[in-house]
Amino acid sequence: MGVAPRTTSSLRLLVVDADPIARRDVRTALETRIARPLVILETGEPDAARAMLSDRGFDVVAADLATVGGAAGVAALIERAPTVVAYALGPAANVRDAVAAVRAGAADFIEKPLDGAAFARRIERQFGSLAVALAPVAGDALAGDGAAMRALADQIARIGPSAAPVFVSGESGTGKPQVARAVHARSKRRDGEFVAVDCRGRDADTLVAELCGPGGAFDRADGGTLFLDEVAGLPDVVQTLLLRYLDTGEVGGAADRRSVSVRLIASTNRRGEADTPRAGLRPDLFFRLAVLTLEVPPLRTRAEDVAALADDLARRLCREAGRRPLRFSAEAHETLRRHAWPGNLRELRNLVEQLIASGVEDVADAADVEALLEPAAAAPDPRAAIRPLWMEEAAIIERAIEVFGGNIARAAMALEISPSTIYRKRRGDDGSRVA
Repeated sequence: MGVAPRTTSSLRLLVVDADPIARRDVRTALETRIARPLVILETGEPDAARAMLSDRGFDVVAADLATVGGAAGVAALIERAPTVVAYALGPAANVRDAVAAVRAGAADFIEKPLDGAAFARRIERQFGSLAVALAPVAGDALAGDGAAMRALADQIARIGPSAAPVFVSGESGTGKPQVARAVHARSKRRDGEFVAVDCRGRDADTLVAELCGPGGAFDRADGGTLFLDEVAGLPDVVQTLLLRYLDTGEVGGAADRRSVSVRLIASTNRRGEADTPRAGLRPDLFFRLAVLTLEVPPLRTRAEDVAALADDLARRLCREAGRRPLRFSAEAHETLRRHAWPGNLRELRNLVEQLIASGVEDVADAADVEALLEPAAAAPDPRAAIRPLWMEEAAIIERAIEVFGGNIARAAMALEISPSTIYRKRRGDDGSRVA
């Protein structure tokens, strides 16, 4: 059996099937469900497939057994590219052929007609956590193969199916709305609406009407997800109505009060749990919204991803512009990696768009990149984010108490400490300064 090769930014796949409709079905199934960038090539000829595997460094080959000549044909494909992960496709009735194909080295037998979602999940498991079914929604926000993005994608996969509210924090430009969409895409509400409301700088009356008025955001998101973008400093009346919804499941005034079923996702560009006072939210609301939390890492902490992100952006934007692909020299890649990226993914995308618009031809060099980069700001002192242990402990304890509706016993059980420990720490009897 082929083993999963070293993870790269793009996943390269070869589809081998004499039926062009079947090839299209495989392409559509994967392009609409796998998050990382894909390069998919097709052929209906076994000889061409063997030649392509010899030359092009594919990660996956999906081969129709009838087209390639059964198990022997699968073995011949794997012989040309020993590290490729091969999937044999064929009718469910061909049990003997399926067993033979797996014995010949195929990673699995995939039944036809194709179950696209199941096939995408199979590739997801084979190639790791970034190959999640988020491509139509997450865009650049989840691109990259570094440890930080693998961890974020794993978190999304774990918390997506939950019904609990989610609080997403991260600097401006990191892609928090896309991450929220990714959570929705992995949820049991994925077939419902994803409704986003930008809360920045909105006056209370306008925001209340947009959220709770007839046909407003809560109504449109009923059965789906409501994303409240940048909730720091929400007007008090809006915070109150959100708390009421979380308590009762109802929105609207006395004359039009109604029940809706919405999963709330909120975001802020300020630090989350450890920075509640500056988040501008009432603590009781914050802890009700932050049952589950995600933090989107800034681009400056993802130097290993920057070059691949720039390459992928350039390919996509050039394709949209109908021009030849733009590549980056090795020196340009190094310049990109060294930059602090205060504007995060938004800044990187703007830079690539400017390079394309400025008429840079086939290869952008370091000078082209440097001419468009803002001078790098000094990196923040990581020590500034460190708070006394008693403050961190206080935030954790108070959050647990809020989540469990003030029930100290249940909060203590969740924290794996005794209720008396919570009482003692809140009083400060042990010399701590909790609460």
